[in-house]
Amino acid sequence: MKMGKRMRFGLRWLTLCSMVVLFAGCSQQSQHGAKASKAAKIVLYSNSLSSGRGAWLKKEAAKAGFNITPVSLGGGDVINRLVSEKNKPVADVVYGSSQFGFTKLQQEGILKKFDVNWKNDVPAGDNQGDGYFYPLTRQVIIQIADSKTPKSALPTAWSDLTGSSPKYKYMVPNKTGINGQTSQVVIATLLNKYKDPSAPDGVSPKAWPAIKNFFKNGRQFGNPQLFSNPIAKKQATISYTFSSDLLGIKKVSGFDPQVINSTDGNPQVIEQVGVVKKSGNTKNAERFAQWLGSARTQKKLAKQFNTWPLNKQAASAINPKEKEMLQGVKTTNIDMKWFNKNVNKWIQKISLNYFD
Repeated sequence: MKMGKRMRFGLRWLTLCSMVVLFAGCSQQSQHGAKASKAAKIVLYSNSLSSGRGAWLKKEAAKAGFNITPVSLGGGDVINRLVSEKNKPVADVVYGSSQFGFTKLQQEGILKKFDVNWKNDVPAGDNQGDGYFYPLTRQVIIQIADSKTPKSALPTAWSDLTGSSPKYKYMVPNKTGINGQTSQVVIATLLNKYKDPSAPDGVSPKAWPAIKNFFKNGRQFGNPQLFSNPIAKKQATISYTFSSDLLGIKKVSGFDPQVINSTDGNPQVIEQVGVVKKSGNTKNAERFAQWLGSARTQKKLAKQFNTWPLNKQAASAINPKEKEMLQGVKTTNIDMKWFNKNVNKWIQKISLNYFD
C-alpha cells in the first residue's frame, strides 16, 4: 500500500510539473506572439531587394521591431506603380530608387515630409529632397568586361556602342529590362549628348539612329538575369552594372571584372528613402526610414552587400577594394528635370521600335 501511495503521489507530482511546464511554454509563446503582433507593419517598395537583400533586410528590421512586407520591383516600375496607386496607396515606405524617381514622386504629391536625425551626416549636395526624401547610398553605373579581355578590344566610351557597324559584343536590355532604373540611366547617358530641351522628347532627331544602332548591334537578354551573366556565359564581352555589384561578380559569375572608365562619363544614381503620404498615422513608416538610414544599419548593409553609404558615420564600412576599383572613374550627372520629363517617352519609343 505504501508503495502504491508513493507511486500515485509521484504520478501526481509529474502531472503537476508537466502542467507547469506546459503553461509556462504557452505563456512564453503567448508573449512571443504578442511581441510579434506589436511589430510595426511596413509595406516596402524597393528596387534594392535582389541578391538576398530583401531577406536580409526583413530579418534585420524584425530585430528592430518592424514587420516588413518587401515588394521587389525595377526602379522605373517602383515609380510607375506608386503613381498609379496615388489615390489608394499601398506602400508605406519606398527605398532604393534614384533621385530622378523620387523627385517625380515629390512632384506628384505622393511623399510625406518627415525628419531624420542623420540628415546632417550626409553631403548637403546629395540631400535634394527638401525633407520629402533622403539620400542613402551612391551607385555608379559602369561598363564591365572580364579582366582577361585586353583593353584594345574594349570601347572607351558609352557612345562607342552607337556606331552603325557591330564593333563590340555587348549586352542591351530587353523589353522588360528597360523598365529597370539602371537600364534607364544607361539610355539617358547615351541620349545626353543629343539633349535638346526644345524638342518634344528632349533630344535632337540625330539621337534616334544612334539608339537604333545600340539595340540593333547589341544582344538582348531575358529577365531575371544578373548583369554579369552574359559575360560569364560567353554571350557578350561587355555588359554594365552598378558599382555595389562589382565585388560579388567573382562569386556569382565566376570571373574577375574590369571597369571600363568611359571617357564620356559614368552616370551616378543616389538611392533614397521616402515615406508615402497616407491617411492616418505614418509614424511607424517614419521610424523605419530613420532606422534604415542610420549609421548602424548603413554600416551593416555596406559590410554585407558592398554598398557605398553616404552617411559619413558609416563611411568606414565601405570596402577598400571597391574604392580601388572605382578610383579615377569619371562620373557625369544627368539633368533630373530633363530625365523625368522625357524618360517615359524614350522608353515607349524604344519599346515600340527597337525590340525583336
